[in-house]
Amino acid sequence: MRNDVVIIGGGPAGLLLASLLQQQGIRYRILERGKAAQSWRNMRQGMMLLSPSVPGTDWTSLTFDRPLWSIPGTKRPFPSREDFLCYIESFVRENRIRVEDNTLAMRARPAPGGFSIETVKGEVEGRFLVIATGGAFEPAFPDVHGIAENPAVVHSADFIDCMAYSGKRMLVVGGGNSAAELAIGLAGTAASVTLCTRNPLSYFSVSAQLDDVRGSSESLLKELIKFRIIKVREADPPLALDGGSVRFASGETESFDCVLCATGYRPGWLPVEGDGVRADADGFPLISPTGESTVPGLYFIGSLARFHRRCAFIHGFRNYVEKVLWDITDKA
Repeated sequence: MRNDVVIIGGGPAGLLLASLLQQQGIRYRILERGKAAQSWRNMRQGMMLLSPSVPGTDWTSLTFDRPLWSIPGTKRPFPSREDFLCYIESFVRENRIRVEDNTLAMRARPAPGGFSIETVKGEVEGRFLVIATGGAFEPAFPDVHGIAENPAVVHSADFIDCMAYSGKRMLVVGGGNSAAELAIGLAGTAASVTLCTRNPLSYFSVSAQLDDVRGSSESLLKELIKFRIIKVREADPPLALDGGSVRFASGETESFDCVLCATGYRPGWLPVEGDGVRADADGFPLISPTGESTVPGLYFIGSLARFHRRCAFIHGFRNYVEKVLWDITDKA
């Protein structure tokens, strides 16, 4: 095999593993469908990260010898999407990480001595295969009658800018940070904004759970709700849609120009021929304590590798990338 490790995905986890492999003298190739951190490039402009990055409380940097907050101009304590992309560019350049841009991997199969990966540019072979493509794979919609192929329904993955909805009656479905951010942004441009949730709203200041509404969104959302700029249907999810007409669990019906679903994603990954990768009840791959899947030699890192709930965030998977590194090193 020409490569010791083939990494699918040039996001934070894939880049961190590549830098560690490089330090150990292990050959690798990173295949990225676009450019480094393409998923971050696709996120909406001006988005603020929810994890702080300041000396002593850094949940966002890939390494502490060159942290995000050390980049001149980075916003503190919560960096922006643009700050993070500048940091990624610097990380790639300073560590001389080789990322093969615009190399979409389409499928993989076990081969003698490792794996063969089919890409748009031809076959790539490696002894170990690491999938680092992130957990946001396929937009997830709530199981609501009339939502499928409804022209009034938009997923947050396709959301571009609040100004596109100026003067519209907006329903935001979801109770997490994305829903809160979108509702807050729309409050200044839409004719009306209603936020509806499946469960009661939960806030980080009370629960200390990282996936609850937190950061500046928490205080802003509370204030906008208090001023009745945002209407809330708490624990009153939609049951049925007929165009823009929505019937809620409470039995009430209300009409909207657009229903914006901030309801997350379903996990998915590169198709692997053979027996396949076993998954848990939520659709995430089953992995060992060192990140190896049920297919020997195939590893998952980043937000797809759910060692625990915090692995949805950079600081949650950062330490586990090292475990994958040492397991590969021991077997190489």
